[in-house]
Amino acid sequence: MSLPQNNNKINSFNKFNIPAKFNNNTVSNVPSFTYLEAAKSIIDFKSLISNNISYRKASNATFQPADIIDFMVDGSILGYSRFSHFENLRQDAGYLKIKEFNVPSEKVCRDLLKALPEESRNELRKLNKDLLSLMAKNQAPREVILDFDDTVCTVFGNQEGSANGYNPRYKGRPSFKEKVAIISKTDELLNLTLEEGTHHSNHEFLKFLESCIETLPETWYLKRIRADRGFFDQKNFRYCEDNGIEYIIKAKMQNGVKKIIDYANENPDQYPWVKIDNTFSVTEIRIPLKSWDRERRFVLIKKSLPKCNKKGQMLFEEFTYEYQAIVTNVDYLTAEEVFNDYNQRCNIENKIDELKEGFAFDQNTQINHKCNELYLLIKMIAFNLNNWFKRTFLPKNMHHHEITTLRRIFYRIAGNICGSGWYKHIRYAPNELLEKTIEHLRTALINFRKQMILN
Repeated sequence: MSLPQNNNKINSFNKFNIPAKFNNNTVSNVPSFTYLEAAKSIIDFKSLISNNISYRKASNATFQPADIIDFMVDGSILGYSRFSHFENLRQDAGYLKIKEFNVPSEKVCRDLLKALPEESRNELRKLNKDLLSLMAKNQAPREVILDFDDTVCTVFGNQEGSANGYNPRYKGRPSFKEKVAIISKTDELLNLTLEEGTHHSNHEFLKFLESCIETLPETWYLKRIRADRGFFDQKNFRYCEDNGIEYIIKAKMQNGVKKIIDYANENPDQYPWVKIDNTFSVTEIRIPLKSWDRERRFVLIKKSLPKCNKKGQMLFEEFTYEYQAIVTNVDYLTAEEVFNDYNQRCNIENKIDELKEGFAFDQNTQINHKCNELYLLIKMIAFNLNNWFKRTFLPKNMHHHEITTLRRIFYRIAGNICGSGWYKHIRYAPNELLEKTIEHLRTALINFRKQMILN
Protein backbone atom coordinates (compact mmCIF):
# COMPACT_ATOMS: atom_id res chain seq x y z
CA MET A 1 0.00 0.00 0.00
CA SER A 2 1.48 3.33 -1.04
CA LEU A 3 0.79 6.49 0.95
CA PRO A 4 0.36 9.88 -0.75
CA GLN A 5 3.50 11.98 -0.50
CA ASN A 6 2.26 15.23 1.00
CA ASN A 7 4.88 17.51 2.53
CA ASN A 8 2.51 18.78 5.20
CA LYS A 9 1.71 15.22 6.31
CA ILE A 10 5.38 14.28 6.32
CA ASN A 11 6.23 17.31 8.45
CA SER A 12 3.40 16.48 10.84
CA PHE A 13 4.66 12.90 11.17
CA ASN A 14 8.26 14.01 11.81
CA LYS A 15 7.07 16.46 14.47
CA PHE A 16 5.84 13.54 16.61
CA ASN A 17 8.26 10.79 15.61
CA ILE A 18 11.11 12.37 17.56
CA PRO A 19 14.32 10.65 18.74
CA ALA A 20 14.77 9.65 22.38
CA LYS A 21 17.80 9.90 24.69
CA PHE A 22 18.40 7.74 27.72
CA ASN A 23 20.92 9.73 29.73
CA ASN A 24 18.81 11.38 32.45
CA ASN A 25 19.99 9.91 35.74
CA THR A 26 17.84 12.10 37.99
CA VAL A 27 14.29 11.37 36.81
CA SER A 28 12.19 9.08 39.00
CA ASN A 29 8.71 7.57 39.01
CA VAL A 30 8.66 7.59 42.82
CA PRO A 31 10.49 10.69 44.12
CA SER A 32 7.92 11.31 46.88
CA PHE A 33 8.93 8.00 48.43
CA THR A 34 11.83 9.87 50.03
CA TYR A 35 9.40 11.23 52.67
CA LEU A 36 8.28 7.74 53.66
CA GLU A 37 11.94 6.78 53.82
CA ALA A 38 12.47 9.73 56.17
CA ALA A 39 9.68 8.44 58.43
CA LYS A 40 11.24 4.96 58.36
CA SER A 41 14.60 6.43 59.37
CA ILE A 42 13.06 8.14 62.41
CA ILE A 43 11.77 4.82 63.77
CA ASP A 44 14.86 2.95 62.50
CA PHE A 45 12.69 0.54 60.57
CA LYS A 46 15.55 -1.59 59.30
CA SER A 47 16.82 -2.21 62.84
CA LEU A 48 13.28 -3.16 63.82
CA ILE A 49 13.40 -5.86 61.14
CA SER A 50 16.87 -7.01 62.13
CA ASN A 51 15.93 -7.27 65.82
CA ASN A 52 13.05 -9.62 65.00
CA ILE A 53 14.43 -11.79 62.19
CA SER A 54 16.96 -14.24 63.61
CA TYR A 55 18.10 -15.69 60.29
CA ARG A 56 21.41 -14.30 59.02
CA LYS A 57 23.16 -14.76 55.70
CA ALA A 58 26.93 -15.20 55.43
CA SER A 59 28.96 -12.28 56.74
CA ASN A 60 30.28 -11.53 53.25
CA ALA A 61 26.77 -11.41 51.71
CA THR A 62 25.91 -8.13 50.00
CA PHE A 63 22.42 -8.06 51.52
CA GLN A 64 21.20 -9.26 54.89
CA PRO A 65 17.54 -10.23 55.49
CA ALA A 66 16.72 -6.76 56.90
CA ASP A 67 17.88 -5.11 53.64
CA ILE A 68 15.85 -7.51 51.50
CA ILE A 69 12.65 -7.35 53.57
CA ASP A 70 12.92 -3.55 53.67
CA PHE A 71 13.09 -3.53 49.85
CA MET A 72 10.11 -5.87 49.56
CA VAL A 73 8.09 -3.59 51.87
CA ASP A 74 8.99 -0.61 49.67
CA GLY A 75 7.93 -2.49 46.55
CA SER A 76 4.58 -3.46 48.07
CA ILE A 77 3.78 0.12 49.07
CA LEU A 78 4.79 1.53 45.69
CA GLY A 79 2.72 -1.01 43.75
CA TYR A 80 5.42 -3.35 42.45
CA SER A 81 3.39 -6.38 43.40
CA ARG A 82 5.15 -9.14 41.47
CA PHE A 83 8.76 -10.21 41.85
CA SER A 84 9.36 -9.47 38.18
CA HIS A 85 8.17 -5.90 38.81
CA PHE A 86 10.96 -5.39 41.36
CA GLU A 87 13.41 -5.03 38.49
CA ASN A 88 11.53 -1.93 37.31
CA LEU A 89 11.93 -0.39 40.76
CA ARG A 90 15.63 -1.30 40.77
CA GLN A 91 16.08 0.64 37.53
CA ASP A 92 14.47 3.81 38.91
CA ALA A 93 17.32 6.33 39.22
CA GLY A 94 15.57 8.34 41.92
CA TYR A 95 14.75 5.32 44.06
CA LEU A 96 18.36 4.17 43.77
CA LYS A 97 19.48 7.58 45.01
CA ILE A 98 17.11 7.36 47.97
CA LYS A 99 18.42 3.88 48.85
CA GLU A 100 22.02 4.92 48.20
CA PHE A 101 22.32 2.52 45.24
CA ASN A 102 22.06 -0.55 47.48
CA VAL A 103 19.07 -2.57 46.21
CA PRO A 104 18.71 -6.39 45.93
CA SER A 105 17.49 -8.20 42.82
CA GLU A 106 14.19 -10.06 42.59
CA LYS A 107 16.14 -13.35 42.67
CA VAL A 108 17.67 -12.37 46.00
CA CYS A 109 14.14 -11.73 47.32
CA ARG A 110 12.89 -15.12 46.14
CA ASP A 111 15.92 -16.88 47.57
CA LEU A 112 15.41 -15.26 50.96
CA LEU A 113 11.81 -16.50 51.22
CA LYS A 114 13.05 -20.02 50.46
CA ALA A 115 15.92 -19.78 52.94
CA LEU A 116 13.99 -18.32 55.88
CA PRO A 117 13.17 -21.02 58.47
CA GLU A 118 9.65 -21.90 59.60
CA GLU A 119 9.89 -19.76 62.75
CA SER A 120 10.30 -16.66 60.57
CA ARG A 121 6.51 -16.57 60.24
CA ASN A 122 6.15 -15.94 63.96
CA GLU A 123 9.06 -13.51 63.84
CA LEU A 124 7.35 -11.44 61.15
CA ARG A 125 4.17 -11.40 63.26
CA LYS A 126 6.31 -10.21 66.18
CA LEU A 127 7.77 -7.53 63.90
CA ASN A 128 4.23 -6.39 63.09
CA LYS A 129 3.43 -6.23 66.81
CA ASP A 130 6.57 -4.18 67.55
CA LEU A 131 5.75 -1.82 64.69
CA LEU A 132 2.24 -1.23 66.05
CA SER A 133 3.62 -0.78 69.59
CA LEU A 134 6.07 1.82 68.33
CA MET A 135 3.22 3.70 66.69
CA ALA A 136 1.13 3.50 69.86
CA LYS A 137 3.84 5.20 71.95
CA ASN A 138 2.98 8.54 70.39
CA GLN A 139 -0.78 8.10 70.69
CA ALA A 140 -3.23 8.40 73.56
CA PRO A 141 -4.59 5.13 75.01
CA ARG A 142 -7.67 3.96 73.16
CA GLU A 143 -10.34 1.31 73.02
CA VAL A 144 -10.51 -0.64 69.79
CA ILE A 145 -13.16 -2.57 67.91
CA LEU A 146 -11.90 -5.53 65.90
CA ASP A 147 -13.58 -6.61 62.68
CA PHE A 148 -13.04 -10.13 61.36
CA ASP A 149 -13.59 -11.64 57.93
CA ASP A 150 -12.05 -14.07 55.49
CA THR A 151 -11.76 -14.14 51.72
CA VAL A 152 -11.26 -16.74 49.00
CA CYS A 153 -8.07 -16.36 46.94
CA THR A 154 -7.98 -18.48 43.79
CA VAL A 155 -4.70 -20.06 42.71
CA PHE A 156 -3.85 -20.82 39.09
CA GLY A 157 -0.95 -23.21 39.61
CA ASN A 158 -0.03 -26.08 41.88
CA GLN A 159 0.50 -24.16 45.10
CA GLU A 160 1.19 -26.18 48.21
CA GLY A 161 -1.63 -25.97 50.79
CA SER A 162 -4.38 -24.88 48.40
CA ALA A 163 -7.55 -26.96 48.07
CA ASN A 164 -10.84 -27.15 46.16
CA GLY A 165 -13.19 -25.49 48.60
CA TYR A 166 -16.03 -23.01 48.17
CA ASN A 167 -15.02 -20.65 45.37
CA PRO A 168 -17.85 -18.28 44.33
CA ARG A 169 -16.05 -16.82 41.32
CA TYR A 170 -14.00 -19.66 39.88
CA LYS A 171 -16.02 -22.74 40.74
CA GLY A 172 -13.91 -25.88 40.98
CA ARG A 173 -10.60 -23.99 41.11
CA PRO A 174 -8.24 -24.60 44.06
CA SER A 175 -7.91 -21.70 46.47
CA PHE A 176 -6.62 -20.39 49.76
CA LYS A 177 -8.66 -18.84 52.55
CA GLU A 178 -7.14 -15.70 54.07
CA LYS A 179 -8.50 -14.62 57.44
CA VAL A 180 -7.87 -11.03 58.59
CA ALA A 181 -8.47 -8.91 61.68
CA ILE A 182 -8.61 -5.14 61.16
CA ILE A 183 -9.14 -2.40 63.74
CA SER A 184 -12.26 -0.39 62.96
CA LYS A 185 -11.83 3.25 61.86
CA THR A 186 -8.00 3.32 62.01
CA ASP A 187 -7.47 0.22 59.81
CA GLU A 188 -4.46 -1.41 61.47
CA LEU A 189 -4.11 -5.03 60.32
CA LEU A 190 -3.42 -7.14 63.42
CA ASN A 191 -2.97 -10.58 61.93
CA LEU A 192 -3.77 -12.83 58.98
CA THR A 193 -3.70 -16.49 58.05
CA LEU A 194 -3.14 -18.40 54.83
CA GLU A 195 -5.32 -21.52 55.01
CA GLU A 196 -6.45 -24.15 52.55
CA GLY A 197 -9.62 -23.34 50.66
CA THR A 198 -11.71 -26.03 52.39
CA HIS A 199 -11.42 -24.36 55.80
CA HIS A 200 -14.53 -22.79 57.28
CA SER A 201 -14.39 -19.16 58.42
CA ASN A 202 -14.58 -20.34 62.04
CA HIS A 203 -11.60 -22.69 61.71
CA GLU A 204 -9.42 -22.17 64.83
CA PHE A 205 -11.00 -18.76 65.28
CA LEU A 206 -10.40 -18.51 69.04
CA LYS A 207 -6.70 -19.21 68.51
CA PHE A 208 -6.67 -16.47 65.88
CA LEU A 209 -8.56 -14.07 68.19
CA GLU A 210 -6.08 -14.69 71.01
CA SER A 211 -3.16 -13.97 68.66
CA CYS A 212 -4.81 -10.66 67.74
CA ILE A 213 -5.30 -9.72 71.39
CA GLU A 214 -1.65 -10.57 72.00
CA THR A 215 -0.63 -8.27 69.11
CA LEU A 216 -2.43 -5.24 70.54
CA PRO A 217 -0.07 -2.63 72.03
CA GLU A 218 -0.32 -2.25 75.81
CA THR A 219 -2.26 1.02 75.55
CA TRP A 220 -4.86 -0.34 73.11
CA TYR A 221 -7.76 -2.09 74.82
CA LEU A 222 -10.06 -4.51 73.02
CA LYS A 223 -13.62 -3.35 73.55
CA ARG A 224 -15.62 -5.29 70.96
CA ILE A 225 -15.40 -7.76 68.10
CA ARG A 226 -17.68 -7.84 65.05
CA ALA A 227 -17.99 -10.67 62.57
CA ASP A 228 -20.35 -12.15 60.01
CA ARG A 229 -22.33 -15.39 60.27
CA GLY A 230 -19.32 -17.57 59.47
CA PHE A 231 -18.21 -16.94 63.06
CA PHE A 232 -21.62 -17.68 64.64
CA ASP A 233 -20.62 -20.21 67.32
CA GLN A 234 -21.49 -20.53 71.01
CA LYS A 235 -17.81 -21.21 71.82
CA ASN A 236 -16.95 -17.75 70.47
CA PHE A 237 -19.76 -16.12 72.46
CA ARG A 238 -18.79 -17.90 75.67
CA TYR A 239 -15.12 -16.94 75.27
CA CYS A 240 -16.04 -13.26 74.88
CA GLU A 241 -18.48 -13.38 77.80
CA ASP A 242 -15.91 -15.03 80.07
CA ASN A 243 -13.21 -12.52 79.12
CA GLY A 244 -15.26 -9.31 79.23
CA ILE A 245 -15.25 -8.71 75.48
CA GLU A 246 -18.29 -7.30 73.71
CA TYR A 247 -19.42 -9.03 70.53
CA ILE A 248 -21.83 -8.25 67.71
CA ILE A 249 -22.02 -11.23 65.35
CA LYS A 250 -24.47 -12.01 62.60
CA ALA A 251 -26.49 -15.20 63.10
CA LYS A 252 -26.71 -18.08 60.66
CA MET A 253 -30.24 -18.47 59.34
CA GLN A 254 -30.49 -22.01 60.67
CA ASN A 255 -33.77 -23.60 61.76
CA GLY A 256 -33.50 -22.48 65.38
CA VAL A 257 -33.01 -18.85 64.35
CA LYS A 258 -35.89 -19.05 61.84
CA LYS A 259 -38.15 -20.35 64.62
CA ILE A 260 -37.18 -17.36 66.79
CA ILE A 261 -38.16 -14.99 63.96
CA ASP A 262 -41.47 -16.85 63.49
CA TYR A 263 -42.14 -16.65 67.22
CA ALA A 264 -41.52 -12.87 67.22
CA ASN A 265 -43.88 -12.43 64.28
CA GLU A 266 -46.55 -14.50 66.04
CA ASN A 267 -46.32 -12.30 69.16
CA PRO A 268 -46.20 -8.72 67.84
CA ASP A 269 -47.48 -7.24 71.11
CA GLN A 270 -44.58 -8.74 73.03
CA TYR A 271 -41.98 -8.17 70.31
CA PRO A 272 -43.09 -5.11 68.29
CA TRP A 273 -41.18 -4.20 65.12
CA VAL A 274 -39.65 -0.71 65.37
CA LYS A 275 -39.35 1.01 62.01
CA ILE A 276 -35.90 2.43 61.20
CA ASP A 277 -36.74 3.69 57.71
CA ASN A 278 -38.93 2.71 54.77
CA THR A 279 -36.96 -0.54 54.31
CA PHE A 280 -35.74 -1.79 57.69
CA SER A 281 -37.43 -2.56 61.01
CA VAL A 282 -35.97 -4.15 64.16
CA THR A 283 -37.09 -5.99 67.27
CA GLU A 284 -35.27 -8.04 69.88
CA ILE A 285 -35.69 -11.16 71.98
CA ARG A 286 -33.69 -12.99 74.67
CA ILE A 287 -33.72 -16.73 74.19
CA PRO A 288 -31.33 -19.71 74.05
CA LEU A 289 -30.97 -21.93 71.04
CA LYS A 290 -31.59 -25.62 71.73
CA SER A 291 -27.88 -26.51 71.94
CA TRP A 292 -26.90 -23.49 74.06
CA ASP A 293 -26.29 -23.43 77.79
CA ARG A 294 -27.71 -19.92 78.28
CA GLU A 295 -29.99 -17.37 76.68
CA ARG A 296 -28.57 -14.55 74.57
CA ARG A 297 -29.86 -11.34 73.04
CA PHE A 298 -30.99 -11.54 69.43
CA VAL A 299 -31.60 -8.38 67.41
CA LEU A 300 -33.92 -9.27 64.53
CA ILE A 301 -33.99 -7.24 61.32
CA LYS A 302 -36.87 -7.19 58.83
CA LYS A 303 -36.26 -5.87 55.32
CA SER A 304 -39.37 -4.85 53.36
CA LEU A 305 -39.30 -5.46 49.60
CA PRO A 306 -42.14 -4.60 47.19
CA LYS A 307 -43.65 -7.59 45.43
CA CYS A 308 -43.53 -7.79 41.64
CA ASN A 309 -46.27 -8.78 39.20
CA LYS A 310 -45.79 -11.23 36.35
CA LYS A 311 -44.35 -8.46 34.18
CA GLY A 312 -41.68 -7.68 36.79
CA GLN A 313 -43.31 -4.38 37.80
CA MET A 314 -43.14 -3.49 41.50
CA LEU A 315 -46.37 -3.49 43.51
CA PHE A 316 -45.67 -0.92 46.20
CA GLU A 317 -48.89 -1.73 48.07
CA GLU A 318 -47.78 -5.37 48.61
CA PHE A 319 -44.58 -6.44 50.34
CA THR A 320 -42.41 -9.47 50.91
CA TYR A 321 -39.89 -9.66 53.74
CA GLU A 322 -36.32 -10.80 54.26
CA TYR A 323 -34.95 -11.41 57.73
CA GLN A 324 -31.57 -11.20 59.42
CA ALA A 325 -30.49 -11.77 63.00
CA ILE A 326 -27.61 -10.51 65.12
CA VAL A 327 -26.53 -12.01 68.44
CA THR A 328 -24.82 -9.71 70.95
CA ASN A 329 -23.93 -9.24 74.60
CA VAL A 330 -23.99 -5.43 74.29
CA ASP A 331 -26.93 -4.44 76.51
CA TYR A 332 -26.56 -0.66 76.55
CA LEU A 333 -27.24 -0.20 72.82
CA THR A 334 -30.76 -0.22 71.44
CA ALA A 335 -31.69 -2.75 68.77
CA GLU A 336 -31.38 -0.03 66.11
CA GLU A 337 -27.94 0.99 67.43
CA VAL A 338 -26.76 -2.64 67.36
CA PHE A 339 -27.93 -2.91 63.74
CA ASN A 340 -26.14 0.33 62.79
CA ASP A 341 -22.98 -0.70 64.64
CA TYR A 342 -22.84 -4.02 62.83
CA ASN A 343 -23.25 -2.25 59.49
CA GLN A 344 -20.05 -0.28 60.20
CA ARG A 345 -18.26 -3.62 59.99
CA CYS A 346 -18.85 -3.52 56.22
CA ASN A 347 -15.75 -1.34 55.93
CA ILE A 348 -13.62 -4.46 56.38
CA GLU A 349 -14.84 -5.61 52.97
CA ASN A 350 -13.46 -2.37 51.50
CA LYS A 351 -10.17 -3.01 53.30
CA ILE A 352 -9.99 -6.54 51.92
CA ASP A 353 -10.53 -5.11 48.43
CA GLU A 354 -7.69 -2.66 49.09
CA LEU A 355 -5.45 -5.49 50.31
CA LYS A 356 -6.19 -7.46 47.15
CA GLU A 357 -6.06 -4.65 44.58
CA GLY A 358 -3.44 -2.47 46.24
CA PHE A 359 -1.14 -5.00 47.93
CA ALA A 360 -1.82 -8.15 45.84
CA PHE A 361 -2.94 -10.18 48.87
CA ASP A 362 -4.70 -12.63 46.58
CA GLN A 363 -1.59 -13.32 44.47
CA ASN A 364 0.07 -16.34 46.05
CA THR A 365 2.39 -17.26 43.21
CA GLN A 366 5.04 -19.34 45.01
CA ILE A 367 4.77 -23.13 44.95
CA ASN A 368 5.91 -23.39 48.57
CA HIS A 369 3.25 -22.55 51.20
CA LYS A 370 5.83 -21.12 53.60
CA CYS A 371 7.10 -18.70 50.94
CA ASN A 372 3.55 -17.53 50.15
CA GLU A 373 2.77 -16.93 53.82
CA LEU A 374 6.05 -15.12 54.48
CA TYR A 375 5.47 -12.78 51.55
CA LEU A 376 1.88 -12.22 52.71
CA LEU A 377 3.15 -11.24 56.18
CA ILE A 378 5.65 -8.81 54.59
CA LYS A 379 2.74 -7.23 52.70
CA MET A 380 0.85 -6.94 56.02
CA ILE A 381 3.78 -4.99 57.46
CA ALA A 382 3.85 -2.80 54.34
CA PHE A 383 0.12 -2.13 54.70
CA ASN A 384 0.52 -1.07 58.34
CA LEU A 385 3.60 1.04 57.62
CA ASN A 386 1.77 2.94 54.89
CA ASN A 387 -1.33 3.28 57.10
CA TRP A 388 0.76 4.76 59.92
CA PHE A 389 2.57 7.10 57.53
CA LYS A 390 -0.59 8.54 55.97
CA ARG A 391 -2.41 8.95 59.32
CA THR A 392 0.59 10.46 61.10
CA PHE A 393 2.15 12.72 58.48
CA LEU A 394 -0.21 13.40 55.60
CA PRO A 395 -2.98 16.04 55.78
CA LYS A 396 -6.16 14.89 57.51
CA ASN A 397 -8.18 14.90 54.30
CA MET A 398 -5.87 12.14 52.99
CA HIS A 399 -6.14 9.81 56.00
CA HIS A 400 -8.84 7.66 54.42
CA HIS A 401 -7.29 7.48 50.95
CA GLU A 402 -6.63 3.94 49.80
CA ILE A 403 -3.20 3.00 48.52
CA THR A 404 -4.22 3.21 44.84
CA THR A 405 -5.26 6.83 45.36
CA LEU A 406 -2.09 7.66 47.30
CA ARG A 407 0.03 6.25 44.51
CA ARG A 408 -1.86 8.33 41.95
CA ILE A 409 -1.66 11.66 43.80
CA PHE A 410 1.52 11.25 45.86
CA TYR A 411 3.86 8.26 45.60
CA ARG A 412 3.90 7.78 41.82
CA ILE A 413 4.17 11.36 40.51
CA ALA A 414 7.32 11.68 38.41
CA GLY A 415 10.02 14.19 39.28
CA ASN A 416 13.77 14.76 39.25
CA ILE A 417 15.88 14.21 42.37
CA CYS A 418 18.60 16.79 41.83
CA GLY A 419 21.75 17.80 43.65
CA SER A 420 23.49 16.03 46.49
CA GLY A 421 24.05 16.39 50.22
CA TRP A 422 22.40 19.50 51.70
CA TYR A 423 21.57 20.67 48.16
CA LYS A 424 19.48 17.64 47.25
CA HIS A 425 15.94 18.54 46.17
CA ILE A 426 13.08 17.28 44.01
CA ARG A 427 11.79 19.08 40.92
CA TYR A 428 8.16 18.34 40.04
CA ALA A 429 5.87 19.73 37.38
CA PRO A 430 3.55 22.43 38.80
CA ASN A 431 1.06 20.67 41.11
CA GLU A 432 -0.76 22.72 43.75
CA LEU A 433 -2.16 19.72 45.65
CA LEU A 434 1.20 17.97 45.83
CA GLU A 435 2.95 21.19 46.85
CA LYS A 436 0.60 21.70 49.81
CA THR A 437 0.85 18.02 50.76
CA ILE A 438 4.65 18.04 50.86
CA GLU A 439 4.76 21.32 52.75
CA HIS A 440 2.50 19.80 55.43
CA LEU A 441 4.39 16.52 55.36
CA ARG A 442 7.86 17.98 55.89
CA THR A 443 6.68 19.96 58.89
CA ALA A 444 4.98 16.90 60.37
CA LEU A 445 8.15 14.81 59.92
CA ILE A 446 10.27 17.45 61.69
CA ASN A 447 7.82 17.68 64.60
CA PHE A 448 7.58 13.89 64.93
CA ARG A 449 11.36 13.55 64.99
CA LYS A 450 11.60 16.13 67.79
CA GLN A 451 8.91 14.26 69.72
CA MET A 452 10.79 10.96 69.33
CA ILE A 453 14.00 12.56 70.58
CA LEU A 454 12.19 13.91 73.67
CA ASN A 455 10.65 10.51 74.38
